Amino acid sequence: MATGPRWTHGALLFLASLLLAPGGPPPPLAFPHGVASGEATSSGVVLWTAANQETAVKLEVFGSPGLAGPKVFQRTLRSAATGDFTIKVEARGLAPDTPYWYRFRRGNETSEVGTFRTAPLPAQTRSVRFAWSGDSDGTLVAGVPFFNQFEALDAARAEQLDFFVYLGDLIYSDSFVRGLAGLGPAMTLAEYRETWRVNRGFAALRALLRSTSIVSIWDDHEVVNDYDGRSVDPLRYANGRQAYFEYVPSSESGLLSDPSCAGDPLFKVFHWGELVDVIVLDERSCRDADVEAACQGDLAPTLPTFLRVPAQLPPEPPAGCLAALADPSRTFLGPVQKQRFKDALENSTARFKFVINELPIQQFFAAPYDRWEGYAAERAEILDFIREKGIPNVIFLTTDIHANLANDVFVDVFTDSESIAREFVTGPIARSTFAQNVLAVAGPEGLFVLRGILGGLLQAECQALDAFSYGLVEVDATAGTATVSLKDDAGAVLRDDLSGAPCAETLGP
Repeated sequence: MATGPRWTHGALLFLASLLLAPGGPPPPLAFPHGVASGEATSSGVVLWTAANQETAVKLEVFGSPGLAGPKVFQRTLRSAATGDFTIKVEARGLAPDTPYWYRFRRGNETSEVGTFRTAPLPAQTRSVRFAWSGDSDGTLVAGVPFFNQFEALDAARAEQLDFFVYLGDLIYSDSFVRGLAGLGPAMTLAEYRETWRVNRGFAALRALLRSTSIVSIWDDHEVVNDYDGRSVDPLRYANGRQAYFEYVPSSESGLLSDPSCAGDPLFKVFHWGELVDVIVLDERSCRDADVEAACQGDLAPTLPTFLRVPAQLPPEPPAGCLAALADPSRTFLGPVQKQRFKDALENSTARFKFVINELPIQQFFAAPYDRWEGYAAERAEILDFIREKGIPNVIFLTTDIHANLANDVFVDVFTDSESIAREFVTGPIARSTFAQNVLAVAGPEGLFVLRGILGGLLQAECQALDAFSYGLVEVDATAGTATVSLKDDAGAVLRDDLSGAPCAETLGP
């Protein structure tokens, strides 16, 4: 005679706990923020996702887009509330210059499928195609993006990239838009995490992240506007840093150690075959405080007297201002990172050295305090080093100022105007543009004068000041050239605001 299942006392208690628990059983597993890969080398990559609950999941990496055949890498991982349910792992043992596809799953519950390509071996000659941009403020007001839908990232993704450089202000934890939404600046770890989750809500960002690997670096708005490592609030820095590493596919191992910094600088070097080295600078964690107070907010302290007077500035900046700006004891990179930067430049055998640069290194004269110009001695030291060592094809790729520019980089346009390097500036992805900011302060006349200054005094060979944008780099292995194009959020090459010439340039061989 059948008696049915026999329930033990413990099993009955477990079943009762599920039925009576607040909220009932856990929701189905989901991966609400997509997948991402980062820092691809010739043998590995960092892979990332986030779950909606604490659980074990399996990462699977395949050598075919249909996820067929043997897995080339797999690992069981666990999401936890202590890491905001994010999951990050370094997958190693991969083949060079090879496409891979990956997913995270628990049984039949799976994430989106992501793809990436590993880097070629350092001795391999291969064409390379990558893009860069930054400054992506996804802050919502009444559930609606204040700026746009990150369309520049859709255009960049369509370029069929080997990798994408996500360069600074990846979130705006202290955006003025937060005030419009009834929020203050992020201070706690929970608030920083929520800002990252908001940005991950943009389909264009999630699509880019699953389509290729990224190289990333922060700037200031991941913590707080214009901060420096020497005076930033330690807890706020720690919270911003933890959230950054939770939400970015970036390795936390092998970082430089410098006890003078707020935290280990995020300096890294990536080799992409024989032709390309990518050198990533952390220009926040180790810098000294700026000297704007010593200059009493002078708008253009380094501008020569013969230009200050027509600009309705006093003939000279406040006493002690220029000495403070040029103080050789002040640092922008910190001593350890500065030396490693020099070593990376001098030891590079790549034809093109791309420096991923949070803030412009070219001269602007106006309000120099937060940029390389505000640390004049270290800026001159780096540029003189490049020149004295005869290091060719150093190209700074920059964001931050919400404008598109192409310039030669020299120590000083008036006293030492030998070209030492090139700089290309692009962005923003989603933020008010440089032109919009100037119009708000100085009106159309001010913008007209500024464009003349950029084209004349600063010798900008391209200026496009009012576009959501990104930059594209195409390194041609056959020609031995690098073409840099500045493009708008529809993928069209921008044109100079004054001449109408295309903002595209080929360098080398």
